[in-house]
Amino acid sequence: MEKIPVIYSDDFLTDYRTMDCENPERVTEIYYSIRKFVDFIEPEPCTTADLLLCHSDRLVTTVEQNAEVFRVAKKAVGGAIRAAVIALQTPSFGLIRPPGHHAGRNFNGGFCFFNNMAIALNCLLSKGIIQTALIIDIDLHYGNGTYDIVNNDDRISFRNIDSREKPQFFADLELALRDASWFDIVGCSAGFDTYVRDWGGLLSTDDYRKIASLIVSSNPRTFTILEGGYYIPDLGKNVLSYLKGIQEACLP
Repeated sequence: MEKIPVIYSDDFLTDYRTMDCENPERVTEIYYSIRKFVDFIEPEPCTTADLLLCHSDRLVTTVEQNAEVFRVAKKAVGGAIRAAVIALQTPSFGLIRPPGHHAGRNFNGGFCFFNNMAIALNCLLSKGIIQTALIIDIDLHYGNGTYDIVNNDDRISFRNIDSREKPQFFADLELALRDASWFDIVGCSAGFDTYVRDWGGLLSTDDYRKIASLIVSSNPRTFTILEGGYYIPDLGKNVLSYLKGIQEACLP
């Protein structure tokens, strides 16, 4: 695997109103850190019908009232869908913004508007492209929105890795991946806020390489989408380390 397909759009640099920590600089830092090692792919925005696979009419209408946020959030969902489709052939990464795992069926929060991961998987499921899916969430914060959407769907298994001790974190991850090969696709909600200099204070840069290698080795039909990660000086190198882990897992 020479270069990893990374879904990206300049639209993700839009400085829409949100919390100061979730800003365009996050994407900019990652972009310049990985640009020599990846192939960037421009996504199309998702449709309103795609949003309604996972969200209520009321939630969609509420977000739509802010035209700028609605435009960018639809592009982010479209990016997640594109990453999922590509992953059926080769591992991919979605450098997308806004994040999504705190957006539930009829609520959102935590800088999230629509649930990128849940919509991407439901889009493939609704078209019969896949029959089963596994979600691994490594963000510092629990993916409450993802859980809300997929909890009663027996086609999707959601596993949140939330240990605050490094050995237990990796033990929990390995346990969560024990049957990953049985699923048609694996989606990783990758939050880099578990980093030792970020809010989580736990993982090193090289740990992200190990995480990606473990996930992709367990099932190469894996796509990863960006969630959290707010220590901007090191965010790019942490994502690059994660991408190197994908490449490592793909070596013959």
